Amino acid sequence: MSSQALYRKWRSQTFDDLVGQAHIVQALRNAIAANRIGHAYLFTGPRGVGKTSAARILSKAVNCEQSDPRLRPCGQCSACRAIVEGRAVDVIEMDAASHTSVDDAREIIEKVQFRPTQFRKKVYVIDEVHMLSTAAFNALLKTLEEPPDHAMFILATTEFHKVPATILSRCQRFVFNRHTIANTIAHLEWVAGEEGVFLEPGVAEAIARAATGSMRDAMSILDQLMGYGEPQIPLSRVQSLLGATASREVETLVAAFAGEDVAAALSVINTIADQGADLRQFTRDVVSYLRGLMLLKSGGSADLLDVGHDVLATMQSHSQQLALASILAWLKIFSGLDHQLRTTPYGQLPLEMAVVEALVVPAPVAVAAASPIRGGVAPVARPTPAAPRQAEPAAPQRPTPVAPERPTPVAPAAKVEQPSVEQPAQVVEAAPVAVATVVAAQPLPEAEQHIVLAESEILLAEVEAVWLQVIEDLKPYNPRLQAVLKSCEPLGLEDNTLLIGTPSPFHTKQLDDQTQRRLIEDLLAKAVGRQMFVRGEEANRDQQNRARDARRQREEIMKDHIVKAARNIFDARIVGVQEDGS
Repeated sequence: MSSQALYRKWRSQTFDDLVGQAHIVQALRNAIAANRIGHAYLFTGPRGVGKTSAARILSKAVNCEQSDPRLRPCGQCSACRAIVEGRAVDVIEMDAASHTSVDDAREIIEKVQFRPTQFRKKVYVIDEVHMLSTAAFNALLKTLEEPPDHAMFILATTEFHKVPATILSRCQRFVFNRHTIANTIAHLEWVAGEEGVFLEPGVAEAIARAATGSMRDAMSILDQLMGYGEPQIPLSRVQSLLGATASREVETLVAAFAGEDVAAALSVINTIADQGADLRQFTRDVVSYLRGLMLLKSGGSADLLDVGHDVLATMQSHSQQLALASILAWLKIFSGLDHQLRTTPYGQLPLEMAVVEALVVPAPVAVAAASPIRGGVAPVARPTPAAPRQAEPAAPQRPTPVAPERPTPVAPAAKVEQPSVEQPAQVVEAAPVAVATVVAAQPLPEAEQHIVLAESEILLAEVEAVWLQVIEDLKPYNPRLQAVLKSCEPLGLEDNTLLIGTPSPFHTKQLDDQTQRRLIEDLLAKAVGRQMFVRGEEANRDQQNRARDARRQREEIMKDHIVKAARNIFDARIVGVQEDGS
């Protein structure tokens, strides 16, 4: 005899039972008390946050026989019991994923005209409504706008952006929030108590973090843990099941960072790996913890952090020990590890390298603070073209690498211009951090300073270098998207978001599709070695041509044999181009 799943057994039956959606509960209760019930509702939000449960509660409330509308649904009358038991013929629940055709919509239109047989209202609950076809949506439009007085529609979806605007304008929309960790912990502990199971400290929090805001996922994990048949669920059982780690491991790692103890930090990483924990999940936990430290150190309120009281006290202690610049540098390092850990064949090596980089390699923030900054960009010296020699060798000889010298000062009247990417390549520079260190130690006069390209411009050049490869990699996944992307060009970067110029609204719409956008982002991250976001933006022909010409010119620069030799000798990369002095 099979047992009922916990998320079904403890499904919310009244508005009081609905967890974490107080704003929606208040609005619906007021509408019922004032007898201002709408004819069509749209419930949107992530999975497992109570959309379908709220739809059933609302269907009970509009048909409840309780005389006081403020107490509806009562859960005791015949209408409430019939809906709970699934034998109410006037409450029709359907899954749009299996009823997508226009014939299904026409069947609803025909049957909605008949009056309810038992209750006051005939309620149609359509789950995952975004799965309906365009023809089915069009067929429902008129009925959804002006249904009979006895009919009401409740639509639910996890992908609000796929619902046509014509449908949205005919519904009252309610947005369901993700459950907070605190709400999930409280509900899990209550359910465990009702089931006669004791949860060790930290178990509920580990489950809540793994559920990522979905109460149904949290209940399913608890149900699986209860399947072991033990009266007490230990924390080690949760870690073994989820591949998760206790929050104290994250706190121990951050404590090692605060004490600049590389050996202790590496020991934490090896302990996590030996336990068989999910290194990507551990890295996400570290990033989440560092984010909390950043908010606290920046003066943010503790209300912004979704953590327990014990964790909050530890975070406040760590935030007092650490500098904000160090926290930001560590966040940048660890937030880019997810893709590496997913694709690396070397186990925990990327995580160990990140730890060593965080504690041993000097943070770029400290260099930038020591160097003079003008206009938000650190000035970097560029070598001035030297005067021609009086005598040149008769035959060309292989160049010998020499140590770079301090550039000769230019006359004060000389005009300094920012390099343009559309000019011929003339300068190849070494790693920006090393150059910035020299400038910080010995600032140059005004006339000697050139502005180095910003990090976003350097990254844009890297993206352009692999752009054709990304398009080629798309072919086995989505040939149609590959054809669309061939007509597009990278335009620029804004806050780690790549702007892709598109020739038409059709191309922009294709890039705005969530699934296709994520595919491009994954391939782009694999090519450049860091996570990026993309956004389509319609561009005119001149913008497209300028972007295409600039990319082709940079590709020609990279093929130059002198440039290749300089890059190989000095382990350098191009950060700018300068006008030819001849």
